[in-house]
Amino acid sequence: MRGVLLPMLMLLGAAPALGLELEGRYGYAGEWAVSATLTEGTVPGLWRKRAFAGPVQLKHLAICGPGEVSEKAGTLRLSRNGQRYVAKLVVGEDSCEASGVLTEDGVAFADCGRSGKIPLRLWSK
Repeated sequence: MRGVLLPMLMLLGAAPALGLELEGRYGYAGEWAVSATLTEGTVPGLWRKRAFAGPVQLKHLAICGPGEVSEKAGTLRLSRNGQRYVAKLVVGEDSCEASGVLTEDGVAFADCGRSGKIPLRLWSK
């Protein structure tokens, strides 16, 4: 029965959403571990590229100073064409935009407005 049901759902447009699991590092010394599970969808203005969005978690890998937090949560929107991506990371009041390649060795510089350009590496899990 399952062998028949899934193809029928796909024909009717009710196929399960595809996801993208990402890991990464953020910060001048890569001091924040990035983890995100994004779902595929449509994002206006992204030129028909594969678009993903969802929650992102940042965990501080170093010793936190007074008043600093060890974890942060936010959202990540990402469009990709092969391994190349364009992303918008929003954590609290901070909003950063970056473009690069989804590889562990690829470093992009996220433009975070007043906070400057901060190194960001993202790759598929």
